[in-house]
Amino acid sequence: MTEGDRSSAGQGPRTTLARGTPRGVTKGDRRTRERMRGVLWIVRRLVPWLLVAGLGAIGALVVARYFDAARGPEKIVWRSPRAAVLLAAAGLIGVVAFHLRRRAAAMAFSQTQLVRRVGAAAWLSDLPGVLRVLAVAALAVALARPETYRTLKHEIDTIDIMLVVDMSKSMEETDLPRDRLDAAQRVIRRFLRRTTHDRIGLVVFGQQAMLQCPLTLDAKVVEQIVTDLAIGDVPELGTAIGDGLALGLSQLRDDRRELGPENAPAKSKVVILLSDGDSNWVTRFEPDEAARVARDMGVKVYTILVGREEPDQIGGMSVNPATLRSIAALTGGEFFRATDYESFDKGFQTVRSKLDTTKRVEIERIPDQQLFVPLALLGLVLLGLDLVLAHTRLRRLP
Repeated sequence: MTEGDRSSAGQGPRTTLARGTPRGVTKGDRRTRERMRGVLWIVRRLVPWLLVAGLGAIGALVVARYFDAARGPEKIVWRSPRAAVLLAAAGLIGVVAFHLRRRAAAMAFSQTQLVRRVGAAAWLSDLPGVLRVLAVAALAVALARPETYRTLKHEIDTIDIMLVVDMSKSMEETDLPRDRLDAAQRVIRRFLRRTTHDRIGLVVFGQQAMLQCPLTLDAKVVEQIVTDLAIGDVPELGTAIGDGLALGLSQLRDDRRELGPENAPAKSKVVILLSDGDSNWVTRFEPDEAARVARDMGVKVYTILVGREEPDQIGGMSVNPATLRSIAALTGGEFFRATDYESFDKGFQTVRSKLDTTKRVEIERIPDQQLFVPLALLGLVLLGLDLVLAHTRLRRLP
């Protein structure tokens, strides 16, 4: 039968369908389905990141409130801030878990209707990876070591002490163990370790005088500066005892400039002068002239002779205890020898106990709370949940 015959018989022309296209599905339907599949593909890959952002925001809010409650008025200090770069590792883990570990797989089903619907578990299949990312982020913040500090204020009884140390060429003499400068440094270090609350400053002198450390309550800083002293820090070809003593007195006179409104000027001021006593250079002040200034200021000067008084048989440089005795006598202080530290310590501490002290406020910041522990525990818990879910309910196949 011809085409015309079929048409005349009422059968009409035959419609040809594309191969693989179900009956009743047009090309427009196919394009719509392809668009939907593309949208679902994008959404499917955005879901884990949205979960990371949502859960991370909730966790960050909880941690921020915890930090605010823990720190009080003090700022949080990050002991290892560079550990925060590990947050980038959390992002890298997310890329690997959400995009690079997807493997193609095939399984046989007798009826395709069994797998047409995507359940909620499929949308949450990336939850273990989400927990892994959040765990690494929490551990990164924990490794940055956040902690809080407390500020404590103490009232302490203090006096002001200026150390004045001879650093002329004669202090290289070896009539004391090692040399005279080393002996002076040992005396000062022992003294500083006994002094806990006094303000202490340091002046050194040779041909000229120089301030090495202004008055401070930090005895450890002064001790370190004393330890580092060496001949040559000031011009050493001369011994200007009067100028060194005068510079120390000027620091005691100007102490108001170093004090805050909570502290009063010192009631008692003391100078400890360590030298071999051989004053042979004058720029502005003779030793006795500087001693009279100290007496007028009410400052006691304790002098310590560094060097042996016995005659030197090999031509070494001598000492002059008379100068140091005169300064101590003029100011109401005492004279001591570096070789007899016990006598100096006993005598000075006896006088120290009789001096009028000044109430000062010492501010101290001490560690209070370590905030990294809850963050570390949170990270470990999240890693544990990741392992449990990845091997049970949300296990991936293959």
